[in-house]
Amino acid sequence: AEAWAQAWACAWASACAVAAGEAAAMAEDFLSEDNLCGQSLLRLVSRGSSIIAELQRLQANIPKVFLPRDGIDDPEQARYASILFDFGYLTNPEDYERKVNTSTEMLDLDQEFNDTFYELLGRFYKLFESIVIYVADLNKFVEDVQAGYFIQHTVDNILLDDSGRQLMCEALYLFGVMLLLLERQIPGPVRERMVIAFYRHSGESASSQENIEDVCRLCRQTGYVGRGSRPQPQP
Repeated sequence: AEAWAQAWACAWASACAVAAGEAAAMAEDFLSEDNLCGQSLLRLVSRGSSIIAELQRLQANIPKVFLPRDGIDDPEQARYASILFDFGYLTNPEDYERKVNTSTEMLDLDQEFNDTFYELLGRFYKLFESIVIYVADLNKFVEDVQAGYFIQHTVDNILLDDSGRQLMCEALYLFGVMLLLLERQIPGPVRERMVIAFYRHSGESASSQENIEDVCRLCRQTGYVGRGSRPQPQP
């Protein structure tokens, strides 16, 4: 009986060692350089972290000109309020442009604004667009897995793998962090003014307007202001 017990103990220990080895090998295989599925997910998560880092950098450098008029103390900054528009501009852009173009003072102010802030505006717009592209690529990755694009990988076996499960959760978590930080650190009215200002001053460039509709959906005001109570549509 004692011999049988020892034999069973040895067999159990051996099985556990094999299972642990297989799990380690699976994790290593998922993150290996020749594993397209693992590398695609790893790059996506890395890109998500970079987007959050850029968001944190930019939120500390929001020009005061984009704040509501009552939030601007400097009269020099407040001058630009007349040529900064929210998403109401999109309902009838011709009227807004006519108002600017019929005033020499507003035209000069508009050009001065473009010369001063366009480069920074481009960084903010690129940030907004990168969030849109990130979630589109995340959805595409999951669709590709479900469609069998990554041979030998399914959503289920990715989630059974320690590294795969961690990266899948992290990819979704990072998107949630982006949305929360965007809402808290770049207020809705500011986002709308930035998007419209970039849209007006970037011209009809195909590359700059490609994702404008999705960027507008992302940046539209939700009613949340500061750390106050949440608007009704929000959970």
